[in-house]
Amino acid sequence: MLLLFVDGLGLGEALEDLFPLLLELGPHPLDATLGVEGLPQSGTGQTTLLTGVNAAGLLGHHQGPFPGPSLRPLLAQSLYAWAKEKGLKVLHANAYRPEYLRRATGRRLLLSAFAQAARLAGLPLLPLGHPLALPPAFWEDPYGAGAKAAALAQAFDLVVLEYWALDLAAHREPESLPERFRELSGFLKGFLAEGGSLLLVSDHGNAEEPWHPHHTRNPVPLVYTGPLPALPRDLTGVFPLMQTILLPNLDKSERNT
Repeated sequence: MLLLFVDGLGLGEALEDLFPLLLELGPHPLDATLGVEGLPQSGTGQTTLLTGVNAAGLLGHHQGPFPGPSLRPLLAQSLYAWAKEKGLKVLHANAYRPEYLRRATGRRLLLSAFAQAARLAGLPLLPLGHPLALPPAFWEDPYGAGAKAAALAQAFDLVVLEYWALDLAAHREPESLPERFRELSGFLKGFLAEGGSLLLVSDHGNAEEPWHPHHTRNPVPLVYTGPLPALPRDLTGVFPLMQTILLPNLDKSERNT
């Protein structure tokens, strides 16, 4: 299956024009505020998604854009680590520029929670051009990128891809948001045409209100192409939901060993 993480996508009225495909998929709303004052941020939101632990509540504030050292022990016990420990085939599919990875070192690690969790679980961060990697955004052929993601999702028990271009555009180039939404829609159409299993989720709102560059307190969408075995209330429910969804794959893997 594919876990498609879309950075900075909340639920708002503008999506009727900007991203109608999402509404057709029937998103379930998740609370991204986690009971903490202030605007939700990527570092704590993504850490919560990956671990089931309220990272903002643990710190007492929202933290972004990258999780700091105090959150890394949590990320060492992420969805990636759980799935790998259970013997599932896991792929962090984002492609990275080599020069970016060379700079991503030190105490202030400039890597997202997803990349840090993948690295802590012993998964490689793949370079651009690797046959198993996908650029995380700005695809020349979004439909074809979605079809490739579907092929990868057939070959692995869990494929994770971070799409961060919406959040980037909302902060820096809001006039480009319609293009980014069209790109994401093309990717989803290419993936769904191949019949792949998809779970889409976000960490905080932003791009759904293109008239300002700030994060929002809006709920974020959860979309799953199969029947939801549970309806999480907030970001903490995504990790246990993923465990439940992946259990049939775990059973198959154990039977094949």
